[in-house]
Amino acid sequence: MSNKTLLRPASVWDTGHTTPARQIADRHVGATRADTALTPDVARQVITTYTAPGDTVCDPNPGPGLVLAEALRAGRDPVGLPTQPRWESALEANLDLARLAGPVGTATLLDSVDDPRAAELPGAVDLVLTGLRHTPASDPSRVLVGLYEDLDAVADWVWPGGYIVITCRPWRRHGRLLDLPGKVSDAADAIGLIPADHCIALTAPIRGNRVRPRTVSRAGERPESTDIHGHPTALPAHIDVLVFRLPTTTRPKETPERGVA
Repeated sequence: MSNKTLLRPASVWDTGHTTPARQIADRHVGATRADTALTPDVARQVITTYTAPGDTVCDPNPGPGLVLAEALRAGRDPVGLPTQPRWESALEANLDLARLAGPVGTATLLDSVDDPRAAELPGAVDLVLTGLRHTPASDPSRVLVGLYEDLDAVADWVWPGGYIVITCRPWRRHGRLLDLPGKVSDAADAIGLIPADHCIALTAPIRGNRVRPRTVSRAGERPESTDIHGHPTALPAHIDVLVFRLPTTTRPKETPERGVA
């Protein structure tokens, strides 16, 4: 029987007081701005909501290491799998900045899922947190299958009752808004994860009881923020935060759905 139930957003996090660029400037190297997974404020909100100091936080696709660095700063012990070569120097630099900020946890960067050090981790991770990355040219099917593979690699490392959290930004393709939360839920369901919560993390400020989306400064500067006519639109004002937990019993794994419009 399928565990799939896409929960309606239950809460809104006011994480958009400052721009993502300013959040990064205060805590991470500049190259981190090219990452689209999530913001420092959203990462901190997830980490402090679902873990306690001394817990272990894993990002199987760490990019420039934003999640790992924020976990380190929060006194958690981050664990990361290999990042893409383009992000390696940024990841190391962000971890160094976190260590310089004061007392922190202990970071472990594994060489692969089969790294001998991983033998000590199964059943020891309290939170898996990763963000979905995409560009206007990305293939949704490849992105989602990649997410499935990332989660499948580390799901067995999570304590019973631990959390697996995936963040995703709104994604327009060919002028249409993809049901990305639904597709993420499909990938999680294929692994056997159970939906636990669905939160909306703001990336724009609230003014006068209304969310005020930020606008693109120049047409064509961000292709994913243009309409079907190429005209600039407002930047996305939120990130979906999809929270899952492991079931008490396991089930056979399924092949994730590949057909995405």
